[in-house]
Formats: sequence, C-alpha cells, structure tokens
Amino acid sequence: MTDAFEPVLPEAWPPAPPVRAKSNPWHLALAAVAGAALVGALWVGLDLAGSGGPISPPGTSGEAFDLRGTFTLNSGGYGYSTCGGSGGYSDITTGTTVTVYNATGTVLSQGALGTGRPNGAGSCVFTLSAPNVPAGEKFYLVEVSHRGRIMVQPDDARNGTVALSLGS
Repeated sequence: MTDAFEPVLPEAWPPAPPVRAKSNPWHLALAAVAGAALVGALWVGLDLAGSGGPISPPGTSGEAFDLRGTFTLNSGGYGYSTCGGSGGYSDITTGTTVTVYNATGTVLSQGALGTGRPNGAGSCVFTLSAPNVPAGEKFYLVEVSHRGRIMVQPDDARNGTVALSLGS
C-alpha cells in the first residue's frame, strides 16, 4: 500500500480572464482632472448652499470684522508732542501700523493708529483699528509698530474693546 497523494482535478479549469488593451495615459489624466473639478465644484456649491455666503478661509468661522480699540501712550519720561510720541517713542503717531496675527504668526490684517488725543493724565490716547479680521481664532496677537505682539481675546477684538498701552 502506498501513501501517495493524488490530487483530484476538476473536469475543466475556469477560462482565463480576457486580455485588456493598455489604456491611454492621457485618458486617465483627463479623467482625474475632470473628477477633481467636479468634486471642487460640488464642494463650493454645497458650502455656498449651506452657509448662504462666501467660503471662510481655513481655520476660521463666521464673517470678518473690524478690530477696534484704543492705544494709550504714557509719556514715561520720554514726552510727547502734539499727542504723538517723541524720543524713544517717535514711531508712535497717527498712521502707525497696527498688525493683527493669528496664533501661528500669520498676518490676518493691517490697520493703523488714528489721531491721538491728550487724556489729561499726561498720556495720549489713539484710536486703533484693523479691517477685515477673519473670525474664528482662539485669540489674536496685535502689534503696534514694532513694539511686540499682545494677546487679545476674540470678544474684545470683535466688540471694539481692545485697550493696549505703552510706557509707564
């Protein structure tokens, strides 16, 4: 007696799959571009239909707003002339650049200081504004001239209650 194993073969093997002709790579590229355009158009259409307005930039929600507030220059021994900085504060005057950044340091908006007014306590108070700041950030960093970035809460930025100061 032998222990040889003899396989049982089916009567007929299944037929081999048909041979496909090679596809033209231009057809694939054209299909990919058309598919991407269709997906993009659907995404834009759905977003516009859902929000009723333009698409917000990534990482934002809601509409843009104008950041407003005040910037107080305390003379701190440097003095000021006609309600503008002098000496070490000569960069603080009407029209000085106000820059708004997000948490990663991306510039969101640039505005300027308005006309300064003496407040009677030896200080000069300027209006501060920056237009079209995108909503939806956890906080904003506001810089006047080159004086460093100050963290501002979204409610203060949106409600016009930003209050920054420089000097002692």
